[in-house]
Amino acid sequence: MKRGASQNTRLQPMSKLNAIPVVFALLIPGVVAAQAPAPTSPGDISVPRCLVTLIDEVNVPAQETGVLRKIPVERGKYVPMGGLLAQIDDSVPSKQHEIASRKLDKATEQATNDVDIKYAAKAAEVSQAEYDMMRAANEGVKGTVAPITIRKAKLQWEKAILQAEQADMNFKVAGLTAKEAKAEMEAAQIVIDRCQITSPIDGIVVQKYRHEGEWVRPGDPLMRVVGLKRLKLDGSLSSDKYSPSMVVGKPATVVATIPTGQVKFEGTVVFASPEIDSNGNFDFTVEVQNRPDGDTWILFPGDVASVTIHASQPSSMRTNFTGVQN
Repeated sequence: MKRGASQNTRLQPMSKLNAIPVVFALLIPGVVAAQAPAPTSPGDISVPRCLVTLIDEVNVPAQETGVLRKIPVERGKYVPMGGLLAQIDDSVPSKQHEIASRKLDKATEQATNDVDIKYAAKAAEVSQAEYDMMRAANEGVKGTVAPITIRKAKLQWEKAILQAEQADMNFKVAGLTAKEAKAEMEAAQIVIDRCQITSPIDGIVVQKYRHEGEWVRPGDPLMRVVGLKRLKLDGSLSSDKYSPSMVVGKPATVVATIPTGQVKFEGTVVFASPEIDSNGNFDFTVEVQNRPDGDTWILFPGDVASVTIHASQPSSMRTNFTGVQN
């Protein structure tokens, strides 16, 4: 019998006619006659039996190729969002990260060292001074310096100017090399991070598909994690009496019967289907925040609870005329 089938559930007095389906339900194993809470206002809509199901459910895959070195979690263990689920061998990307880090250090040193630029600038100044002196000497006394010597001095000055420009270019290239090495290091870090398989949700490990020492590829499922912090209840309403726009976004009260008694949750109708089934009903979904109970939770998937939709109260989210959330 389900957790909702508590022996402590007390049935209110009822007419003989109303008691017939309840007695019939109690005679069927696994079926419990759940009572919806009495409506608190004329605008309330009561649905006596809604199924509790999961919202957060993930088959966590491998993201890199390699050997599973460590799986620190077992079935039934709670893992927070970002908690480590498995470790793939990352020795190769770790070494690539180390190499890129050393290249970055070298390139950064070159990109911050402007000695060559300063030296080339000084050498160009000296070469220019020598050329100017030779030319001035010839202007004072013609023939003091041979023309070929003056031409060589000018060539040396022009060479020094080009060397200064080359030093400046080398300085800029070193900066670009540093950025390239940094990008290589970041790429290696991404691979290292992808080798660490973490949980995308707060949840409980309910299934393990692989074991330590196995070879995995990207996309291979490793384990299944379900979250119990948020749950939903699915039910249906008659389209003859209600419309999706009347209930979507409305607050709702959920009452579940557990072995220790009845518990109440406040939720919201997050979805109302615009499709009408063959019985003239449309589906709706109520989302609730589960509550911890020691080292476990109060509500579990598969529980059955009653839902009261407070249709006369303001909606907690914007909807359009079709009753679908914007």
